[in-house]
Amino acid sequence: MKMKLLPMSMAATLLTAPMSFAASIEKAGMLNQHGLTQEAKSELIDVVFSKSVDSDKAQAYYLLGSIAFDENNISVALDSWRDLVKKYPNSTQAKTVKDRISELAEIVGESAKESVENAIALSYLRHGDFWSRGKDSKFTIDSSWIPNVETALKWYDKVISEFPKTTASRIAYQDKLRTLLGWEDPGRYGGKHGVKSAFGTYMPQLLETFASFENDHPTASTLQAFRYQIAQAYWSNKDWAKTREWLNLIIKKSGEGDSFYKDLAERRLQKVEY
Repeated sequence: MKMKLLPMSMAATLLTAPMSFAASIEKAGMLNQHGLTQEAKSELIDVVFSKSVDSDKAQAYYLLGSIAFDENNISVALDSWRDLVKKYPNSTQAKTVKDRISELAEIVGESAKESVENAIALSYLRHGDFWSRGKDSKFTIDSSWIPNVETALKWYDKVISEFPKTTASRIAYQDKLRTLLGWEDPGRYGGKHGVKSAFGTYMPQLLETFASFENDHPTASTLQAFRYQIAQAYWSNKDWAKTREWLNLIIKKSGEGDSFYKDLAERRLQKVEY
């Protein structure tokens, strides 16, 4: 009888063992990637309170802060990063945020909702909020006569230089290119910006930025889209030769087979001059 109980016990162990999974950074990352933010945060908190190595715990604190920041929970993000710096000061993640915590708090702190532990103090604050509910919770900034394009480019360049060849760098390049391509403000007297405002000034910057983008991120999925935008900018400026040059480049880069921008470039080549 005992001989039968031992295999049954072992079987029970084998059946239940796979049901216990260690919390992991990788799992949290995948949950967040697929929009399961709450589950990702729960997984990261499990990492913090698990027997994981310090490097994983530091990464968990960092990611918790990053998720909170994306959700505009600024005070929670800053608290997470302060905990990171305090508990794991020698970690790579702590070094990344240490010198920027005060800067982040200064830039966005006015829109943060902070928790108050004292219930009586909280009630006083709510009394004040009742009588001043018309106040603006965010500071307004008058940007009159401030060059929008140049000011935006300063911050995109900062990302590109400080975080080269990262996802943040790729996004910064894309936003920089869109900024240089320009836009028109709404309204009868709305101003123009970027290439739409001064083609000769901004087109060289646009080409230089695209070349750097292509060099740093050769597999970016937006390269063809930006090539077409460049061709279109030349087309709007009635530079037919450059328009054809960039349209043909799109076709060449597409290779064999069919694609949206290859088809679009071929159709535009049928009617360039107007």
